[in-house]
Amino acid sequence: MLQLRVEDIRQETADTATFLLAEANGAKVPYAAGQFITLVLNHHGNEIRRSYSLSSSPDEALLAITVKRVSNGEISRFMLSKVKKGDLINAVSPAGKFTLSKTTGIKNIMYLAAGSGIVPVFSHIKYLLARPEDINIVLFYSNNKADDILFNEALSKLQTHNTRRFTIVSLLSSEGKRLSNDYLEQLLHQHLGNNFTNTLFYICGPFAYMRMIRLTLLFMGVEQENIRKENFVIETVPVAESTAVYPPQNIKLQINNEVYSIAVGENQSILQAALQNNIALPYSCRGGMCSTCIAKCVSGKVEMSVNDVLMEADLAEGWVLTCTGHPVTDNVILQL
Repeated sequence: MLQLRVEDIRQETADTATFLLAEANGAKVPYAAGQFITLVLNHHGNEIRRSYSLSSSPDEALLAITVKRVSNGEISRFMLSKVKKGDLINAVSPAGKFTLSKTTGIKNIMYLAAGSGIVPVFSHIKYLLARPEDINIVLFYSNNKADDILFNEALSKLQTHNTRRFTIVSLLSSEGKRLSNDYLEQLLHQHLGNNFTNTLFYICGPFAYMRMIRLTLLFMGVEQENIRKENFVIETVPVAESTAVYPPQNIKLQINNEVYSIAVGENQSILQAALQNNIALPYSCRGGMCSTCIAKCVSGKVEMSVNDVLMEADLAEGWVLTCTGHPVTDNVILQL
């Protein structure tokens, strides 16, 4: 568990602020551009976990999370109205799979962000532009109106200093520019031409927005492995009841050179069984949406009742989510 000190708070818009954080013991917190951090808060006597994408780049001295007030969002209200400079906050180490893939042979990276979905994308862009790789970066950024644009000044400066490599297309609903299937196809052809073979696509925004973009990209012939998406609002959600029945199994967890043998009960998730045995596995959403609880299955078979984050390439490497994962053989070994 990390203990982070709030070094500064920077107001971004009327309802959004960036919190600059540092490890209280002075250590550098390692992470990759595009990852998130899970805060562990004591709120009215209850432990509550919330995940926030990092808006900072790994090149920067301080961690940064950018929090937008959410309607009926008790924790976002708490963060924006109660947390102050100097406060200490517990957190789980950075995690997440919305990271930069290998860019060998890649000519273009296309980012599509809506609202506060820009946060992990901002981390990516800063990281990429600080490196000499000759990759064309295009950002389609959707907002309701100009006052809603996060990091507007910083993004404009990055574009001014990198005109050859970085293009921003601002899409404001107030000006009649709302992304649709047809409009997206038009913009892609305009900025990338007709060949998307050497292009990576990163999407972050509301569910319906990301679904529309993903389906459009697949229809246009973009390969599934070249599309990454991130849920920009990750709350603790209940896992829907599954019609499958998962019998009890014994499994092994390999954590920091320690091996734990535990029993996973009928229809119990691996995470639930670990916590029941006082094994503090990392977690956040508990609904298969964020990958904080990710582990690698090196033996046996695990089935997930929900998976809204791991891609086919991740699954092929053995990655599973412990929050919705159930062992279906008796020889399961997970590495964390």
